[in-house]
Amino acid sequence: MQKVPFTFKRGHVRDVTERQAKLLARAGLGTYQTRDMADMPKATKPMIPARAVPADSLDGMDKDQLHALAKERGIKVHHAAGADKVRAALREAQ
Repeated sequence: MQKVPFTFKRGHVRDVTERQAKLLARAGLGTYQTRDMADMPKATKPMIPARAVPADSLDGMDKDQLHALAKERGIKVHHAAGADKVRAALREAQ
């Protein structure tokens, strides 16, 4: 069994099995970290520039205008969606 260092809330560190560390952490007694949980480089999506619709035209519109534009283009959005969500849906559909 692999042992991991478990750090109790008061700062005491003890080597325990991973199973015990998981149970102790779930009980709220402290934290532990395995090699698998160590900081790894985050996978990121490549930046894709917005196409066709300039950002200024959508940013200047209010919620009702954005909903009308989405309906005109056949993009389905929830009727209570805010302006930011409708803008995101319109930009994604481009």
